[in-house]
Formats: sequence, structure tokens, C-alpha cells
Amino acid sequence: MNRFGGFRPRRLGEDAVSDRIAADQRKRVILAALGGALLTFVLALVWYLDTDLAYGVKVQALEEENQRLGAALSVGRLDLEMERATRAELERQLVELNDSLKKRQAELAFLKSRTASKPR
Repeated sequence: MNRFGGFRPRRLGEDAVSDRIAADQRKRVILAALGGALLTFVLALVWYLDTDLAYGVKVQALEEENQRLGAALSVGRLDLEMERATRAELERQLVELNDSLKKRQAELAFLKSRTASKPR
């Protein structure tokens, strides 16, 4: 049974001093470990936030480039459609002109044959 009512008696001398030094060293080690853990946590958090922010910026840049390329693609498609329509119209006009040329050549041949067959 404890004679001092739950209190430990103080030890005097070198034992008490060495115990106090050991307790102080334990506190320092514990505080250093907690400080190291806190520093590691803060560095990891900063790295994570920096990486996350960098990915966010990269994703935003890629989305903007995607929109720009999509707009360029739609302009290119419109140009291609216009070119195809123009080409089709020009081909239609070429067919009409060829038909008209054939008619005129037939008329010319007819007129030449009529003038060649009439004596003067």
C-alpha cells in the first residue's frame, strides 16, 4: 500500500536529475517526431494541391483547345460542303455547255452542208 496517499515521493539526487533529463529527452523526441510528421503532412498536402491544380489547369487548357479545334473542324466541314456544292454546280454547267456546243456544232455542220450543196 502506498503510504503517501497516491503521491510518489520525490527522489533526490542523481536519479531524479537523470529521470528528468530522460523525460525531457522523451518529450523532445516525441515533439520532433510530431513535427516531422506534421512537416511531411504539410509537404504532401502542398504537393497534392499543386499537382491537382496543375492537372486542373491542363484539363482546362485541353478543353479550350478541344473547343477551338471543334470550331475549326466545323469551319473546315462547311468549306468542304461549299466546295462540293460549287463543284457539282460547275459540273452541271459544264454538261449544259457541252450539250449546247454539240447542238451548235450540229447546226454548223448542217449549215456548212447546205451551203456546200448550193451552187452559186
